Amino acid sequence: MSLAEIFFTAQAWASSAAGELHGPSIHEIWFPLGNFLIFAFIIVRYALPLVRGFLHSRREEVLATIEESAAKKRQAEALVLNYQARLADLDKESAAIQASLRDDAEIEKRKLLSEAQTLAVKIAEDARFLADQEFRMACQKVREEMAGRAEALARELVQRNLSPADQGRLVEDFIQNIGQKR
Repeated sequence: MSLAEIFFTAQAWASSAAGELHGPSIHEIWFPLGNFLIFAFIIVRYALPLVRGFLHSRREEVLATIEESAAKKRQAEALVLNYQARLADLDKESAAIQASLRDDAEIEKRKLLSEAQTLAVKIAEDARFLADQEFRMACQKVREEMAGRAEALARELVQRNLSPADQGRLVEDFIQNIGQKR
């Protein structure tokens, strides 16, 4: 059955019941129906594409936000896993650093001990050299002092025991010795 047949049947049925309370005439139905169809056409033609566009763009925004959030979540999870791995390796890394520092300290200790031994040997050599120099200088001073005392003692003895006749004889001997050497 078509829509027109339904309307005509409804009109005929309404007119057959003349004495009874009759329904609205067909013209009273056509105007509201036309208004409804115009309203539905405007909604379908103009409002529905806008609503569809809004809903589509909103859906795209929500999907983009979800994907962005998922990417950030994956990135955060990767960062957490990285830090967990680093924390797990932290004991090993700190042990390796401590071992490295111990090795460096041991090398530095050996180096310092070697330098200290070298310096001690040099200081000992310098001390020996200075002691030898001081000993030589002291010996020289003692010799000079002894020579000076011996000379003073010899002068004193010569002056006490040398007579004027001895002096004359010594002068003559000296002069003869000078003459012979020439």
